[in-house]
Amino acid sequence: MEKQEKIQILQDLIKINTVNGNEAEVANYIAKLFDKHGIKYEILEQFPGRSNLVAEIGQKTDKRILGFTGHQDTVAVSDETKWTHNPFSAEIVGDKVFGRGAGDMKSGLAAIIVAIVELVDAGTLPTGTLRFIATVGEEYGAPGAYYLTEKGYAHDLDALLVGEPHNGNVTYAHCGSFNYRIKSYGKSVHSSVPETGINALTNLVKYINVEEHLFDDAKNDDLLGGLAHSVTVLHAGDQVNSIPDYAYLDGNIRPTKVFNNEMVIEHIKEAVKKLNEEDGVQLEFEVIHNFYPMSTDPNSDFVKLVAQKSEKYFGRKPELTIDHGATDASVFVQDNTTMPVVIFGPDSDRSHQIDEFTTIPSYLDTIEALKAVALDYFN
Repeated sequence: MEKQEKIQILQDLIKINTVNGNEAEVANYIAKLFDKHGIKYEILEQFPGRSNLVAEIGQKTDKRILGFTGHQDTVAVSDETKWTHNPFSAEIVGDKVFGRGAGDMKSGLAAIIVAIVELVDAGTLPTGTLRFIATVGEEYGAPGAYYLTEKGYAHDLDALLVGEPHNGNVTYAHCGSFNYRIKSYGKSVHSSVPETGINALTNLVKYINVEEHLFDDAKNDDLLGGLAHSVTVLHAGDQVNSIPDYAYLDGNIRPTKVFNNEMVIEHIKEAVKKLNEEDGVQLEFEVIHNFYPMSTDPNSDFVKLVAQKSEKYFGRKPELTIDHGATDASVFVQDNTTMPVVIFGPDSDRSHQIDEFTTIPSYLDTIEALKAVALDYFN
């Protein structure tokens, strides 16, 4: 492809509004591009207007399967009036492309797409299988990753590269992300006679007080550090002179390999059970999102390979990093626990922020690095 055509693909993807939805339009765009270049794919509609896409290329003489994955959705824009550049115009200023998703992660997605097209057009197919997985909903709940995992698309992968933007650096581990809700049920009465009711908020606060030290026994993970946990949302009551009969809180926890998701659930269940033994307390625990931690040996061949290609094409030695966010890999590894995973992609300045952008040089460098990884992995 000519340079301008590669940039145009990135701009086209940014211009498609996929704020927590509408991924089918991106999947159809990719499909039309792949049709032009004779690349086979599947479109897997999951919800109305929300489609995943899976494609494969390769000679398949090597039985191994390398996965490249990226998500098609973006986070919300919030206050568009504060943007200097229209979030869906994909405006170019100097070497920067602006727009919602320019960093996270239309640039990584576009880089994978272009890399696949260029490998096919050049007739330089990997000796094994390169599987491209484009998902829906990664920014909220990762329903696409769960759907594709259930269908087995991650089960037979020998390695996975997540094209999230990391400035050309190589991330080999990240925490999980566990979101949950504690519901509290009480009895509503007039606030002048609180002793005749049951205050759902008061009972919920009992959990908040316990939560502060609930994970004090969590050991530090050698790679990911300590367990981060917080109560982040609290809702109770509708009227100031009524005792609330219902209240809830939401919490977020970042599990590690040492203190994993199952251990987190066990601790919360035990705390709720103990509190419910108190007179008048009725708490209920609900899991909202359950994403697993991911970690790969930084000395593994796969990490070294991606780092070598990054250094060659970005022109600098990449940092080997860990991250406390989560990706679709958090879901895929649940069905393939030994699979090495790395996160590698273009510049990510201002991801999720106003005037989000990526840089054209980093986007083009990522394309070249991805092509090299796809070929050399099987060598």
